[in-house]
Amino acid sequence: MLDEIKRSIQAFETVLDEIPEIRYAGDPVLRQVTNLTTLKEGMEIGGKMKNVLLKYRNITGWGRGFAAPQIGEDKSVFITFVDDQVEVFINPNITEKSDKTNFYKELCMSVGVMSADVERPDWIVMEWMDEKGSTRSEKFDGFKARLYQHEVAHLRGRLNLDDASPGGIEYAIFDPLKEKLRDTR
Repeated sequence: MLDEIKRSIQAFETVLDEIPEIRYAGDPVLRQVTNLTTLKEGMEIGGKMKNVLLKYRNITGWGRGFAAPQIGEDKSVFITFVDDQVEVFINPNITEKSDKTNFYKELCMSVGVMSADVERPDWIVMEWMDEKGSTRSEKFDGFKARLYQHEVAHLRGRLNLDDASPGGIEYAIFDPLKEKLRDTR
């Protein structure tokens, strides 16, 4: 276990050295509720986040989402990297969610080498402005529902550590690409 922790810390040190744009737990911008933004500004911020996320993925081998506060922007924008595609979500809002929940060990670029086992709704309905300026509304389940809820939480000033199940914070020494949604903790 000690070797896995050392490897995790070494990767984090590389991220710290090579990606100074990332903000970390303790930075006040991560605790603010974000402000709505325009399509133009949202796309500019999305472009900055894409560059950071792709650098991060090159170093660590993972990273599927990133929210504007994580680069110091107080705007309501997040991006995702799913199926080798980056998508920008501007002014997202979760309008419905299931009563049924699941658990997942979430990693977060802003909390370094720690993970949090978080319980979230199985599915959500989210509204947002897409990259063309169109308002969209869609129901998501499975991993996308999980990912989008994690990123929207950032836009509300919350980190995965804030929402961890009791006893659910630990060193991230597992392969995040093998983590699965679970019905129980």
